[in-house]
Amino acid sequence: MSKTHEQRLQDELIFQADQAAKELAAMRRTSDAMVEQYRACKDWRTHRVECLIRFLTLHKPAFICDFGCGSGEMATRLGRLGYRVEGYDVSPELIEVARQRAILDGVADRVTFVVADGASDSLPKGKFDAVLAMSVLHHLPLEEGLRTLNDLLVPGGRIAIHEPVAYSRVLQWLRDRTPVPKDVSPDERQLAWHEIVRIGEVFEIEALRHYAITDRISRYMPSFVEPWINHCAMKLDQLLLMIPGMSYFAGSAVMVVRKR
Repeated sequence: MSKTHEQRLQDELIFQADQAAKELAAMRRTSDAMVEQYRACKDWRTHRVECLIRFLTLHKPAFICDFGCGSGEMATRLGRLGYRVEGYDVSPELIEVARQRAILDGVADRVTFVVADGASDSLPKGKFDAVLAMSVLHHLPLEEGLRTLNDLLVPGGRIAIHEPVAYSRVLQWLRDRTPVPKDVSPDERQLAWHEIVRIGEVFEIEALRHYAITDRISRYMPSFVEPWINHCAMKLDQLLLMIPGMSYFAGSAVMVVRKR
């Protein structure tokens, strides 16, 4: 029997309360080097987070919504870049961590956070020029998530989306059965191709890039070699993804879409 929204929400809240404690213990000020990395985004073709930020900020939005902001890492980084941001998350504990992070990063004057259920009708309408939706749609019923994102935007506003994907059922089956531990919430899943198509029916897709074919092997490596292996794998991935049809084997997608 599939879970109701209330059951999924309760499971998510329990999981995220534990995550918030870990995030608070590990929280550090965002480094100047990281801010400059995301200001330049020179490796956006191989680095999916840089691609996400590039897509989000290309048109210099005046007001950004971080939809499903978690502990506020991305929102405060955007604040360090000079943007005004409002983050929403269902977890009160994560929102409290995000508020402390904004203070630590010195951006509390332009980055704020609100506790909100992304599948509810309580979020503001037509408030934002751009929305960041980083690994959040796969936690929600797709139609409800897309409707909420559409409502948040002003006409012509844009959404930068990052999602795990699995276009191959075989790869999806293998991922769920690998011995590598996964730091995921209870209802974690990957988007299928028909869901990407559905996003394109609701919004105008302006750009779509795929990532993560070979870089997933870094999870199997000892921690002291993982960064080097991951860097090489990301470079290899973009060469592989130049081959027609290889996006079928990608593990994540980054896209920018525009409200019709």
